[in-house]
Amino acid sequence: MRLSALIAAASLCLAASASAAGQTTTGGHEWARPAIASMTAAGVFGGQSTDLGRAGTRRELARGLALILVRRGISATAADATRAIADVPTTDPDHANFALVLRRGLIRARAGLMVPEAPVSARETHRAVARALGLGPELVALSRLSTADGIRLRVPAGFAAEVLVRELGLRHNYLETDDGLERAGTEELPIADLAALVDRALTLEPWRTSAMAAYRQIVLPPMSPTQRTVVEAALSQVGQPYVWAGDWPTPDSPWGAQAHGGFDCSGLVWMAFKGARTSAALGLGTGIGGRTADDMAREAPAERVEIAVLAAGDLVFFGEKGPATKKGQIAHAGVALGGGWMIHSSGSRAGVSISNLGTYWPSALAWGRRPASLGRVPAAPAAPVVPLPPIPAA
Repeated sequence: MRLSALIAAASLCLAASASAAGQTTTGGHEWARPAIASMTAAGVFGGQSTDLGRAGTRRELARGLALILVRRGISATAADATRAIADVPTTDPDHANFALVLRRGLIRARAGLMVPEAPVSARETHRAVARALGLGPELVALSRLSTADGIRLRVPAGFAAEVLVRELGLRHNYLETDDGLERAGTEELPIADLAALVDRALTLEPWRTSAMAAYRQIVLPPMSPTQRTVVEAALSQVGQPYVWAGDWPTPDSPWGAQAHGGFDCSGLVWMAFKGARTSAALGLGTGIGGRTADDMAREAPAERVEIAVLAAGDLVFFGEKGPATKKGQIAHAGVALGGGWMIHSSGSRAGVSISNLGTYWPSALAWGRRPASLGRVPAAPAAPVVPLPPIPAA
């Protein structure tokens, strides 16, 4: 199953992802050369690095964050120039940058120290960039993700920033041959990824960041305990990278080794229903036998539901011809959250994120599937579409 079904699944998802997101054909870290050049010209780096795989540092992150703030009209003050920082003297050329980002709460001190040359993780970088872009209210709202009846959903550390950074298209999705270079969570972020992330943040159109305000209003419909089990299993993987044929958060998947922890589109569905301990204990994967998005979409015709009535835990499928998509051409899958939202792993998001159904790839919305294992689901009216930026689909 691993070789045939997984290759087919990842090929569909990745083909759609690469074409929609304009994925570079440059392998390794070489794709980041233009961003490195741009950041060098902006003074973030002292010169072109010959090792684009080395970890970015807190000094380089502070420089990039200061640039983002300046673009927003926020600069260091006279007080910043004299601020005492234990391990960054006022004579340090980056003292003002560190003082500015420290005052704005973008980089946190470590035991009272900035540790300028320490490597930065993906998680701390994403949080810092989201805050530098002025998305503080969105970070707070997403971190408190709840249902309309007041149930607070369990989300992983860094969840809110991962969603926002990925929905803005700031992360790079590596070629499938380079999936081993992906980084997530507490892993050190290569200078290639750091440079590209800052470079893209500096060129974001204002309306894109403004449109993220929709995430301040995200409240999901009431869920049954069974629905919540599936949803929280999927939510726990937000921030994991898009990995070809991936279905596990670490390389040692029980279904076969993968290059790095992460998921392709149907792999996330597979994990949410069959891989997560909580879901497996309830037998929620019963009836889901196919591993590809197309197999999952076709194997239980009696479970098919219209897009308009999607509820939390339902599977949602995409194909270029929408409901008329032929067998073998369903190219993407996700798990509905209700209220017009879904969680999915997509190449254009460089991993697992939450998107709005009305703006992700609306022309390709095919149909949903409500696995019988979900049992009775609460009735809820369809929510209005929330306008979000038209970031490329799949």
